Amino acid sequence: MALSRTDAHKLVHLDLKGAAPKVEYYHFLLPLLKRFGATGLLIEYEDMFPYSGELQELAQPYAYSKDKICAIQQLAAQNGLIVIPLIQTIGHFEFVLKHNKFHSLCEVPGFPSALCPSNPDSLTALSLMIDQVMALHPAIQHFHVGGDEVYHLGVCERCKEKMALENWTPQQLFFAHMRAVCLYIKEKYPHLTIIMWDDMLRFLEQPVLSESGLGTLVEPMIWHYLPSFLLPPDLWDRLSRVFPNIWVASAFKGATGACVYATNIMYHVDNNLAWLGVLERIKSKFENIRGIAVTGTFNEDTHMSVSHDLKFNCQLPLNPFEGKEVACCEYPGSDIYTQTVEMLRLDTAYEDFLHSEGRLSWMNEYHMRRNFTNPMHMGALLGQALKLFDGLKHLKARFEESLRKVYYQDTVNEWCAVYLDPKIDKMAEIVELAQTQNHGMGIRKRPDMLT
Repeated sequence: MALSRTDAHKLVHLDLKGAAPKVEYYHFLLPLLKRFGATGLLIEYEDMFPYSGELQELAQPYAYSKDKICAIQQLAAQNGLIVIPLIQTIGHFEFVLKHNKFHSLCEVPGFPSALCPSNPDSLTALSLMIDQVMALHPAIQHFHVGGDEVYHLGVCERCKEKMALENWTPQQLFFAHMRAVCLYIKEKYPHLTIIMWDDMLRFLEQPVLSESGLGTLVEPMIWHYLPSFLLPPDLWDRLSRVFPNIWVASAFKGATGACVYATNIMYHVDNNLAWLGVLERIKSKFENIRGIAVTGTFNEDTHMSVSHDLKFNCQLPLNPFEGKEVACCEYPGSDIYTQTVEMLRLDTAYEDFLHSEGRLSWMNEYHMRRNFTNPMHMGALLGQALKLFDGLKHLKARFEESLRKVYYQDTVNEWCAVYLDPKIDKMAEIVELAQTQNHGMGIRKRPDMLT
């Protein structure tokens, strides 16, 4: 009999490749996740794990120490949260393959996204990674081996030779690699349940899926991030004939755009609600639905409760792109939320000004560099530019202070360099040019303008 969704684990996926929080922030975050109903963490460490020895190049300068990895697990246990490490084992392998030492493991030279499954050194490197992660996670019961979005598969000469020798398709090459990884884990850590992403299995015909050899080794985690489901309608029947147990994953960061820095919460809510409906329909097909990543119920009571727990002065806005006011709140790290919403407003004002008819007509760089401007237009436009410039500089100063409380300095530097500095530099250029205009009208140049 299938487990009800209330019996399944409710996981929060912590993807630490970029903007990993300081461990101190977990003291605030994990109790909040527990309060909201989470029962576990799916932690994708990437270069935040303290790899050592032959793998020491993989750890970035701000990587968690061994003591901090243990501290995260202790905090998780105190809050009743299981920990499931996620280590990519073929695709999304950039954090390894970008290093010169590991270039030879690339499936395509110069493209560090996929590991070559035919290179014997690949499994050696993976074994070292798995062992080091397991050494710091002795109590875990589940291990996620990734396996999604392998865009380069069976294209190198070594793989072509192996496929020809074994009479394999690229899919069978993938199966062989994943079996090797899983068998290594099963032999050395037999107590572990192995999880992998489903998309490389999603469109396979039933006989091919049945012959993959993965049915007794892994439990697939089916991910789908759209509010309207586009999964193959027969997927559940095909999977259930091979895998008695499954996991699912709902909309995660990046689902609404690769460079979107503010979350349209309603998009995620719609996706989660769609998932709950799907689970209700399919649960009888499987022995167990083991867990749900980033999924929960949602209704008006939930909305009110979460708003209260996060200490909003109103209901938590589900779409920060709408409305003119920035809702106030007091949860740890909330300054980053309010400043991000404020940044959305400033972004809009910046783009509106930059592409406005007045700016393009009367304050364009060509005319200003030649002093062809008209003081009748420049006064008001310069006032708008100064206001935007001041707003962006002030926001950056507050952002830096808020980000430092949660993130390491490299994240602070990157955020400002990508999202704020280009706008500040552009406004500085515009204002400096505007203040060089000689109209005989006494337009005063502010001495603090470019400080």
